[in-house]
Amino acid sequence: MLEFVPLQPVDDFVQSYHLGQVLVAVFVLSVLGSFALSKKLLSLNVILFGLLFLLVPNTISSVEYKLLGVALLFIGPILYTTARD
Repeated sequence: MLEFVPLQPVDDFVQSYHLGQVLVAVFVLSVLGSFALSKKLLSLNVILFGLLFLLVPNTISSVEYKLLGVALLFIGPILYTTARD
C-alpha cells in the first residue's frame, strides 16, 4: 500500500504558483494534445482558454493574462475559419 505523502512539501510547492501560471501550463498541455487531432478542435480550445483568461478575476491573476485572453479570442476565430476539417 502506498504511504501518505507529507502535505507540507506539497503545500509549499503549490503555493509558489498562482492561477494564471497554472492556466498557462494547462493551456500549453491542451494545445499540444489537441494539435494532432484537428485544427477546429485546436481553435475551439484557443477560444475557450481566451474566455477563461478574461473571466478570471483580477485578484487571482494579473493584467498580462487578461491581455493574453484578448489575443487568444482574436486568434481563435481566425484559426476556426481557416480550418478545413
